[in-house]
Amino acid sequence: MKKNVLRGCLLSPVIIGAFLSSSLVLADENTTISATAENVQTEQVSSTTENNVADTSVSEVEQATELSSEQPLVEDGDNETTVSENNSSIESATTDTTDATGATNESTLSDRSNLSANTKTEEVSENFQAAEVAETSATTASAVVENATEDDNETETLTVNTDTVSEVNTASLATSLVQSTVKKVTSTQTQKSLVEASVSGNTLSIQYNGTITEGESLKFAVWSDNNDQDDLVWYDADASGAAYIDLSNHKDYGIYNIHTYSFKNGQTTGLNAMTVTVARPEVTTNITQTSNGNFTITISNVPDSITSILVPVWSDNNGQDDIKWYSAIQTGTGTYQATVSVANHNSDNGHYSAHIYGQSSITGGLIGLAVTSGFDNVDTRPNATVSVVNYAEDKTTFDVVVTGSSATKTIKSVAIAVWSEDKGQDDLIWYTPTITNNSARVTIDIANHSNTSDIYNVHVYTDYADGTRVGQVLGAYQITKPTPKNDVTATLTSDGIALTLDSNTVTDYSKVKFAVWSDDKGQDDLVWYDASSSGTALASYENHSGYGTYHIHTYSFETGKAVGLNATDIVIEKPNVQTTITKVDDNTYKVTVTNVPIYIKSVSLPVWSTVNGQDDIDWLTATKEDSSTYTGTISLKDHHYDSGDYNVHVYGQSKLGNQFVGLAVTKGFTVTETSATAPTITVSNYDKDSGVLTVTVSETSTSKQLKFIRVAAWSESDQSNLYWYTTSDITNGTASLTVDEKYHDYIKGDYTVHVYVDFSDGTTSGYNLGNYTFNADQPVQQESSYFIDISSHNGVISVSEFLSLKSQGITGVVVKLTEGTSYTNPYASSQISNAQAAGLKVSAYHYSHYETAAEAKAEAQYFVSVAKSLGLSSSTVMVNDMEAQEMLNGDINANTQAWKEEMTRLGYGDLVYYTMASWLDIKGGKVSTSTFGMSNFWVAHYVYGYTYLDQETAKSLAYYSSAAAWQYTSVSPKLSHALDENIDYTGRFTW
Repeated sequence: MKKNVLRGCLLSPVIIGAFLSSSLVLADENTTISATAENVQTEQVSSTTENNVADTSVSEVEQATELSSEQPLVEDGDNETTVSENNSSIESATTDTTDATGATNESTLSDRSNLSANTKTEEVSENFQAAEVAETSATTASAVVENATEDDNETETLTVNTDTVSEVNTASLATSLVQSTVKKVTSTQTQKSLVEASVSGNTLSIQYNGTITEGESLKFAVWSDNNDQDDLVWYDADASGAAYIDLSNHKDYGIYNIHTYSFKNGQTTGLNAMTVTVARPEVTTNITQTSNGNFTITISNVPDSITSILVPVWSDNNGQDDIKWYSAIQTGTGTYQATVSVANHNSDNGHYSAHIYGQSSITGGLIGLAVTSGFDNVDTRPNATVSVVNYAEDKTTFDVVVTGSSATKTIKSVAIAVWSEDKGQDDLIWYTPTITNNSARVTIDIANHSNTSDIYNVHVYTDYADGTRVGQVLGAYQITKPTPKNDVTATLTSDGIALTLDSNTVTDYSKVKFAVWSDDKGQDDLVWYDASSSGTALASYENHSGYGTYHIHTYSFETGKAVGLNATDIVIEKPNVQTTITKVDDNTYKVTVTNVPIYIKSVSLPVWSTVNGQDDIDWLTATKEDSSTYTGTISLKDHHYDSGDYNVHVYGQSKLGNQFVGLAVTKGFTVTETSATAPTITVSNYDKDSGVLTVTVSETSTSKQLKFIRVAAWSESDQSNLYWYTTSDITNGTASLTVDEKYHDYIKGDYTVHVYVDFSDGTTSGYNLGNYTFNADQPVQQESSYFIDISSHNGVISVSEFLSLKSQGITGVVVKLTEGTSYTNPYASSQISNAQAAGLKVSAYHYSHYETAAEAKAEAQYFVSVAKSLGLSSSTVMVNDMEAQEMLNGDINANTQAWKEEMTRLGYGDLVYYTMASWLDIKGGKVSTSTFGMSNFWVAHYVYGYTYLDQETAKSLAYYSSAAAWQYTSVSPKLSHALDENIDYTGRFTW
């Protein structure tokens, strides 16, 4: 309501005069300060750098280029703008209320007072003199308004009657009573400005130099000329009259307006109006070349308000496709450097542009600082060298070489013009070799030109990456074509016929072919061989079969058609070896074969005596002594030490046709007397108290070959306890057998031991080893116990079923774990755990298939890995189930020994071998019981076939009681399905 009354009163000239005479200024920072009707027009001057860089905000740069492309910098135009509050006007107002803190109330009125800061004197209107108000005793007070700029230290003082102004709101104004006078105010020069301002970095410092009275506070209204007063901010002066302005609050360069106001006793007084210029940064730049393709851009005179420098660089080639923004590194106060490599710009040559941008702490964004003059990239390295190599007057080819390196200019392309002088340039050819490692090379063949004896001109044009082209005349080269030569040499080697072409007419040997065939059976063995790039080829013996003359025809296919070059022959003679046989000693003869053809890769010598046909034939592999000599050694031991005539034939493995051919039949040799000695027979490990000894029979270098060994031992005069020990297991010429009193019913006494040796020649020799006392006591016969063996065929057997078996005399179970190297019994885990829960002793078996030692080891490893995974300890009895027929394909004893050694190595040493009785050597089989010990065998033999044999009967029969166990039936009825049932002789499988 009060605001509307006063607005109406403003129409009165008296009241207008009174308010214009007042020095009170509105201090409410929420009130817009606008110019009076007499506002002075000010010119907004665009600020430009030394290089005319526009004042660019960060957002403009980011939106325009997103730092990916550099836009040309533009200059601001000079535009005149009207500033809403300028350096020559200050708002004044009267406040009628104040809050508890003395702050100006937001509802105060505003008026305007024009105070010129640009004149030495000022005429003040009569309305500015005084206003007399009827029925009011006026009191006067004076208010002082000072107006100064940076360039003007003059002040003017205006005195008005404030009592009259304070009563305007209620008084009836009589305009006729207003008397006006004109007072001329003159300005006086002072020594120091009332308000001073300075700029350092992004800080504007303002200092009020007047006296601040008690209870008085000062505020500075600060804004830039740009965009009216959109950045107006009020700042409080400190007790010393100073304020420090962070220019980032205003984000502008150029002219800043600073108005100073006093606030005291609820009154606001305008004290001063001034401007200060925040100058845009004016940097200097310098660009130097540090090395070929590398430049350093130095930016100096960078103010503290610039926190970082970015330098966009691009070449003039293809617009800004290679633009790269470099972050400059500060190297000192106000100095930054950026290193530019043209390698980042496709190594373009020519002119490069470089602009300078800075991150301003004032604007808070990226601003343009400078446009440099750029730089020129010119390759200063030397040119590549150009030369002709491999030239000789009598050669029809030569090479042109352009050699560059990293130290020379980069070659872009090479063009080589070559022609002969005769008939001008009718045979001109341009060669454009590939550039590799900054070099190029091409072979010039006169066959591609006139192909005549002539002078050949060579010009080379080299284009470089810097855009330059260099032409060089390498000169004229006389070439005199030699007499055509196409010589072919053929040589017999160990692998075939080596062919070599020496030609002065062929330029590309890889287009040459050799046709090779023998006279034998026409051209049935004709083969074409491709020449190598050096003109060589090998006609392999395996591709041909005949003896005699071989034809070799050579052709060139350079023109796409066959051109005959040469025809030659070579002869491959039939084998015609020579042999000699010499006696080395009574039992040894040596055969020497000489003149063996180079195409024979091995020699074999079958040797046999005339006694009993070829029963002793032995094929010797001769040893190669040199390229044509082989030798072989014949030992009579390999031929039963036969007397009489011996036959020796010579065979060779021929590469020619890849066939085994007879080379010679020698005269042989005759043996009149032989001196074979007896084998070595020893007795070891003799222990009379244990009743054991070991008989070992070994061949010597002069003894016959062992075939079968038998040992007979007995103590009773009637030989009633005679036992035969036998073996055919001959290893490295040695066999062993162990004589044990237990096989003689533990009868103590002196044992006679005889050895009978069957030799490979069919003869037999017997040896009496003498008498040995055995005094071992028969061990106490333990109570027989019984066990079963099960596999996946038996499925899951419950704990109650195992308890049922236990009640029927079964105290152990052998569970199948594995087979081969991949099968595992899927029921093994439950079968083991249930048996253990029922109190049965658990052992494990593996079904073997191995045929080699390596396979045996692999199966042992698999067996152990599964046993460990099922928690079976190393003390578990581990059984090798040997019944797969294919095991007999290999050396079953050697392979089983390898299985045993691997099991032992893996920590499982309690080993038993399960097999059928027919597989044991004591029953005519191949499995050596002496090698592994009879007490370690578990023998399967169903004496009742597939009719159940009960435990008591099995016990009374006591088959294989010297073994670890006997499997006597596979049809035990102790569960609802048939079971294998066994008697345990050693207690290893049962409790």
